[in-house]
Amino acid sequence: MNTLDSEYIEEQNKLASAGAWIWLVEITPSGGGATIRYTNNTNAVTWPSAGGDLFSAIPMTIEDVATTLDGKLPEYKVVIGELVMSSPLRSQISSSGGLTGSMVRLRIVHSDHLDLTTPAIDETAQILNAEVTLKAVTVLIGIPNLTGRRFPKDRYVPGFCRHKFTDSLCRYVIPKDSDGNAYSITSNQIQFNIVSEWAPGAPEVNKIVVAGEDLVQSIFRHALPLGTAQGANWALAKNTGFTVSGSLSNDGFFLAHSFYAVIPTRVYTAINPAVDFVEEAVGEEITITLGYNACDYSLNACAKRDNLHQYGGSPGIMGGVYG
Repeated sequence: MNTLDSEYIEEQNKLASAGAWIWLVEITPSGGGATIRYTNNTNAVTWPSAGGDLFSAIPMTIEDVATTLDGKLPEYKVVIGELVMSSPLRSQISSSGGLTGSMVRLRIVHSDHLDLTTPAIDETAQILNAEVTLKAVTVLIGIPNLTGRRFPKDRYVPGFCRHKFTDSLCRYVIPKDSDGNAYSITSNQIQFNIVSEWAPGAPEVNKIVVAGEDLVQSIFRHALPLGTAQGANWALAKNTGFTVSGSLSNDGFFLAHSFYAVIPTRVYTAINPAVDFVEEAVGEEITITLGYNACDYSLNACAKRDNLHQYGGSPGIMGGVYG
């Protein structure tokens, strides 16, 4: 508890005084905006008097705080006689949906000692609700009920990412053009071929062949990080994910293997033991889209997108991959 200034002690011991104890109310909107300051004094008050803030005079009552034994968190009303419809307070309530969550600072000072830089009483509360009428603005302030909040903020489980797909914590970016459209092609001349022989030392892959479209210009030259051109072909900077839809048997997510350059009519895909790659001839209206447009929030999903460093699960805890 702060020690009262001697001037305040002297005032509270007086039987009568020319000055008065006055409230200073400071409302800080949670969504931004200028701080609103009021006093229940008959005139506006600058506190501290030297270089302080201006508190506008306005009729105001503050409900007494009742002490109970039932464990109920204290709540009380502050009634502010703000009549001007375009006032900062009414405007903030209208624009923020009630100022809920905004902070209120209540201070008591003495009108004869506005030069003091510390108040006699200094309390902080949160706006829980606001009610607006023609005659006044009533805000209900108190302490937030923490039992109504999620705790801990995040749930840590081994096999499920807590981040929202593509948000600032996930950081996976779906490549799109300037109009917000994903890079893709749609054709009925797309076939899926299983590769049975590879050059010595080369990684095992399968391939997707396209006729009448340019995989490099339409899709893979836009993959991040950017690769490099090799004539009409494109060398990927790393394994690059893309999505297939509309096929008979191969819908899903694939990785274009960076060991092999993408040529305009062919892309080589890394072999994933967990996913069946099925031979499929042309004929179906198939779409190939750069990136991965969905997530099952698993560790494997992050691995496929080369995004393991942003995985929001906890594979090291009991039951996890590394637990």
